[in-house]
Amino acid sequence: MPTRTHTANQETFSFPSPNARKFDFTNTTTAPHAVRITIPAGSSYRGERSHWHETYNEILTCAGGRVHAFSGTGLYSNYDSFFGVGSSETFPAWSLHSWGREDQWQTQGADRDSHSSEATTALSESTPLLQTSSVVDPEKQVKELHADIQTSEGLQIQDAKDNDLVVDISPTSDYWDQRYAAAHELFYRNLISMHLDAAIYPSLPTTPLLIRLIFKLPFILFPKVLRDYLVAYFLSIQLLVLYSAFDYHPYLGSFPVTRWWTWGILPPRPPEWACRWQWNSMIVISHLKIAFWARLGRLLLGMREVYEEYTPERLRDALPKP
Repeated sequence: MPTRTHTANQETFSFPSPNARKFDFTNTTTAPHAVRITIPAGSSYRGERSHWHETYNEILTCAGGRVHAFSGTGLYSNYDSFFGVGSSETFPAWSLHSWGREDQWQTQGADRDSHSSEATTALSESTPLLQTSSVVDPEKQVKELHADIQTSEGLQIQDAKDNDLVVDISPTSDYWDQRYAAAHELFYRNLISMHLDAAIYPSLPTTPLLIRLIFKLPFILFPKVLRDYLVAYFLSIQLLVLYSAFDYHPYLGSFPVTRWWTWGILPPRPPEWACRWQWNSMIVISHLKIAFWARLGRLLLGMREVYEEYTPERLRDALPKP
């Protein structure tokens, strides 16, 4: 019976095309526990999607290429930034933020909902919700996660001649933020390893027997497309279990409070109280959905927040407390 891949002593992790990217924990210059992410030109990987932290500030430093970043704390307090090597952007606690390749943002045109428009939607509801959000309900995100499990057709970057995008991500150098630096690295190590091991979940000894039996059915009764779909579905739940243990809150939807204004029923500019209600609903919905799916993953699917196989000895103290 297979076991999880031992990645605790691994310092670099690579994903193949179409969502090619590389994670490196060996040569970051911003902080000891920073993660360096390289997205090659031509990759369809869109970078990190909309999320926020509630206990520390995060810093994004560009070490190669050009990056587009979005940050916001409300409908009237959000902005896009574009910068290159040597520049950085600090995302304060409670700030909804995302980042990706600048050339992707420029060439996607009306499809920019994956980054700034997605985040702005969380605040304004002026465009359709949850089209490409970070990790949403498993029903919503299964197709995107499927690209990490098998090589499939992805979005083609129009300008493949651009340089690789290289960014460093870590809590800021402030003392209070650095207390979370070890957990920050542990989070990314488990996040990466969970993606890489997603395909073996149905055959692990900790996986419920019923799921293991289903995946032992012959292909004529259980075709590959269904297998891949379920593996991606289980992966999306596993990620929510991981999020529940760390201060990582993806955008999972909100109540469309401001829609009455954007539809023209009321004056075009929503009042501050409506924007704040919508923002607060986003926070509540995120917490409730993560709590529900994380509990289901732990109790019914045999999932854990972190795994020993993915955790270096030096990060044992960073394990989340029960």
